[in-house]
Amino acid sequence: MSKTKYNILFAIILINLSFNEMKAQQAVVNVEQDSTITRLMETKKQIDSETYATSYYTIQLFYGDNKRAQELLENLKLDFPYWEVNLSFETPNYKVQVGRFKNYYVGLNKLKEIKKAYPSAFLLETKD
Repeated sequence: MSKTKYNILFAIILINLSFNEMKAQQAVVNVEQDSTITRLMETKKQIDSETYATSYYTIQLFYGDNKRAQELLENLKLDFPYWEVNLSFETPNYKVQVGRFKNYYVGLNKLKEIKKAYPSAFLLETKD
């Protein structure tokens, strides 16, 4: 026999052996889980959904006296007329905030936009 015939015969034998090894295996796995884990997971889901419903991101532009807060509020309404602008009082100062964003990255993009006009602005996570 020539060398080529030996190579072909060897390849055929090798292929047959490898096919014999490729048999599918089936298994059944039963997971037994303590009921406490299930309850904890449900509680965690509920807490997370409540947190998501009440938290959001906003851009804070000012924290200080009323006069400057009012001026900034009016300027913001002119510069960004389609954005939600909020003036609130937190003893003893006033806060000027813009927007309510559920998504952190949307808030970051808006922050980049507003920082061009108001460089001291920053993103803040708040809850209702």
